[in-house]
Amino acid sequence: MKISNKIKKIIPYKLGVKIRGGWQKLMAVYYKGTKYTCPYCKKSFRKMLPGGFDFPVIKEKNIIGGGYRKNDVCPRCFSTDRDRLIYWFLKNKTDIFEKKYKVLHIAPEGCLKALLLSQKNIEYYTGDKFTKGYNAYYYDRNDVILMDVTNIPYKNNEFDIIICNHVLEHIIDDKKALSEIFRVLKPNAWAMLQVPISLKLDKTFQDDTIITPKDREKYYGQFDHVRIYGKDYKQKLEEAGFKVEIFNPVKDIFTSEDDIIKYAVNPEENIYIVHKP
Repeated sequence: MKISNKIKKIIPYKLGVKIRGGWQKLMAVYYKGTKYTCPYCKKSFRKMLPGGFDFPVIKEKNIIGGGYRKNDVCPRCFSTDRDRLIYWFLKNKTDIFEKKYKVLHIAPEGCLKALLLSQKNIEYYTGDKFTKGYNAYYYDRNDVILMDVTNIPYKNNEFDIIICNHVLEHIIDDKKALSEIFRVLKPNAWAMLQVPISLKLDKTFQDDTIITPKDREKYYGQFDHVRIYGKDYKQKLEEAGFKVEIFNPVKDIFTSEDDIIKYAVNPEENIYIVHKP
């Protein structure tokens, strides 16, 4: 991280974008193969890049959506396994690419952001409190506005779709965040609210005395997480006023287990879709 930050200070942003783009093209050639395919960049590879963290608590609690994965990151566009799962859910289970929708994408993933921006039928909005994270050469700095998910700067009943993936585990007051998402979502509209989750835990684990990055790594599995969601996550969403649907990759999204391997997604990571009555 320190080396990366120094490089960003030395190399101008536009030049950095070109260098990174060239590097990604080289990676795509080097890892070219037929075993895995990325639905975002449409390239195929002999293997994906590793990603994620490797802390004991992740294995101990079997935190789904967290942890170190050998075939996680696409060498060309840097999509992750969860990004590719989201793509196929949107493709196979929704009409987001067909009808006109007003979409709010909170803390947008680069590959999904690029895809949604390219859709003429989508009126697309983004926001993130951690705008410094968009100083990397992979992101367009001007596309993501400063926004606090506990105080969303839009009127009631504004959006048809809200995408908020792996955000709530970073938010101390997640109840307030959920109430804001509920508020700005139109009636009968839906949101995708993914989080890392441990199905070994009946109740979400959160200790407000755990505040240092080192302790958060030890107890939550990542330096900037503030809880581990458990089996009660569905109940928490319902308490916020939502109706909840859970989609399993094996049962509900993919027609073939071979495709789960081909697109390098996690078969254990369910998709949580909430509806505002």
